[in-house]
Amino acid sequence: MSQYILIKTLTIIIQKEIMKKIITTIAFIALCTVSAKAADFSVFSITGGIAANQGVFGATATEVNDDQSGNNVHTSSNSGVFTDSYSSQFIDLGIGQWISIGYEHTPYSVSTPQNVSREGGSAPSPGKNTVSVDFNDMNTTYVKVNLPFVAGLYVKSGLVSTDLDIKEKMGSGSTYKNVSTDGTMFGAGYSRFFGESNLGFRLETSYLELDAVKTDNGVAQGTAFVRSIGRAHNGVSAKNLEGLQAKVALTYTFGKN
Repeated sequence: MSQYILIKTLTIIIQKEIMKKIITTIAFIALCTVSAKAADFSVFSITGGIAANQGVFGATATEVNDDQSGNNVHTSSNSGVFTDSYSSQFIDLGIGQWISIGYEHTPYSVSTPQNVSREGGSAPSPGKNTVSVDFNDMNTTYVKVNLPFVAGLYVKSGLVSTDLDIKEKMGSGSTYKNVSTDGTMFGAGYSRFFGESNLGFRLETSYLELDAVKTDNGVAQGTAFVRSIGRAHNGVSAKNLEGLQAKVALTYTFGKN
């Protein structure tokens, strides 16, 4: 199992490094392409947009409960899928006709449904437990490449970062630490302008994968903490954090090429 975890970790690191190199290489090629026209700003364009998104997300989570001696007394694992809609904002720097470098920000939370467990529990940890997770400040830095064989068709790839706000109400009074994670995104879409104007639209779909995360309730393993309610070390880990997103965006371009 430890070898599998090591191989999986190395694979994630290698994938992220390859992605960074791809983005850097494309940006370098694009800049070199226009270097001879450095004083000609007509090769550049700026596109801003607002988008409505619908996402389907899934993950596998495992919870580990210890007793006050640090011994594991219960482990549970479950997989789930949820959907959410949210808006985002983005800006592209176009370099020539084919390549753009962009940044997208999601100012609103992508929220999981609330999970309820141990409803009607009894002492020493009375009451039900509720937990949900908000994915806050999801940001994507990407490279967008227009395809020459179909006007308006493009592909894009980038790096994603987000903060996980764990919202819990536990019968024991435990709280789980918030965490952050990174990942990668691949997508494809279609864009066009409305007539001869600078106003346009995009239709896009993308797949994202986030790195595995771990958090706990802040109690060290083997620590007898608040015996009256039986609170000891609890840990939660999540993997296979994946999502499919569909986007409809309205755009405006300055310096249309």
